[in-house]
Amino acid sequence: HAVARRLKGAVSPAWIHAVTDLREQLSHLIYPGFVTRTPWFWLQQMPRYLAAMELRMDKLQGGVERDQANLRQFRPLWEEYLQRREQAGGGGHHDAALEEYRWLLEELRVSLFAQQLGTRRPVSVKRLSRFF
Repeated sequence: HAVARRLKGAVSPAWIHAVTDLREQLSHLIYPGFVTRTPWFWLQQMPRYLAAMELRMDKLQGGVERDQANLRQFRPLWEEYLQRREQAGGGGHHDAALEEYRWLLEELRVSLFAQQLGTRRPVSVKRLSRFF
């Protein structure tokens, strides 16, 4: 995919935080088995998420500071998700709330980094901060 190709190239040192985040995002979206593991509604959103990633990369040209400010808002919520996912472990237990939170985080990424694409669910940093 075009996103993966763009993320493999040389990166300006000013963009390192954004590119690191984008690489992590891509690895959580596209991985072996993602088609069968991703709920249908969210799987249908994948092209929009990838388009949002491309828009974010385009905006880095003149907006590193804004990207960093948005990333500072997003990262604590993402870290919360990763921590809760790790605590939930495997064990065959499906945590529907955690899964919803995970996909709302993708919607938040769209809202923060590619707002013109719109979100499929109402989402904000404040709303997700109060999710659990």
